[in-house]
Amino acid sequence: MLKVAVAVIKNKAGQILISKRADHVHQAGLWEFPGGKLEAGESTHQALSRELAEELAITVLAAKPLLQIKHQYEDLAVFLDVYTVDDFAGKARGMEGQPVKWVDKAELVNFPFPAANQRIVETLLLPAYYPIVDECLGAEVDMLVQLERLLAAGYQMIQLRAKSLSAEQFKALAKAALSLCQTKGVTLFLNTSLQCARELNVSAVHLSAHEFVNSQMERLEGLQVGVSCHTEDELYRAAQQGALFAVLSPVCKSKTHPEAEPLGWDVFAERVLNAPLPVYALGGLQREDLVTALAAGGQGIAAIRGFV
Repeated sequence: MLKVAVAVIKNKAGQILISKRADHVHQAGLWEFPGGKLEAGESTHQALSRELAEELAITVLAAKPLLQIKHQYEDLAVFLDVYTVDDFAGKARGMEGQPVKWVDKAELVNFPFPAANQRIVETLLLPAYYPIVDECLGAEVDMLVQLERLLAAGYQMIQLRAKSLSAEQFKALAKAALSLCQTKGVTLFLNTSLQCARELNVSAVHLSAHEFVNSQMERLEGLQVGVSCHTEDELYRAAQQGALFAVLSPVCKSKTHPEAEPLGWDVFAERVLNAPLPVYALGGLQREDLVTALAAGGQGIAAIRGFV
């Protein structure tokens, strides 16, 4: 398997640098996030520093893990170790004659990327807020009312959770919720079993860490998967098995799980630091906690009452 260091390079305007692959290389003519294969004895950070200096004439000043991707092409297996580069010196230019371009995140969907790079695009397009519609808000009708409020407010990714409902009750609720979300182009993650998600033919599911890591990979194919985690090991295993993102909790005291000991922001930051996938903070949070979550290295915040 070819191990490749990949950089998501951001400028001060929040734009991302992409470059075009040469016509004579693997996945020729497609756009990509810059980087290159690791040489013997190199760390990912060392490989990025070398490759970006050679390819783009920039010096990496700060980089942190974003995610890891395993992908099997017909002729090649690759392992992408993706880092975010938020600080660099120099003016990026194609030192090997390759076209380079700064683009806004929303523009990334307009460029053809290698299949292995699609996960990076999906990750970069994740929103900062992940509201949860939970049965603690009331009966099914109350949950749908809250969902409609969230859709009207413009949230683009929402979780539906109702653990006490029977399978048939949850399916009925999920169908109604999915219909509402589809009209708005919003992704609804169902917090349910893989079997139920397959029966409903959905594209997104939210699983416990235990269910996710014990799932057979073929059952996850074609699904966007979010994972609920509580430990550093669960975060790592979720990343290794290809989760799109994780939710780490509880960060603060919450009404939903008052007996759970909160992690606090310092522990959250420690666990997220080396987690190779985006992580949302959950537990007793409000919208205003987003700044703190981002400063701690999180993707954003997830909450139930924080969005009511």
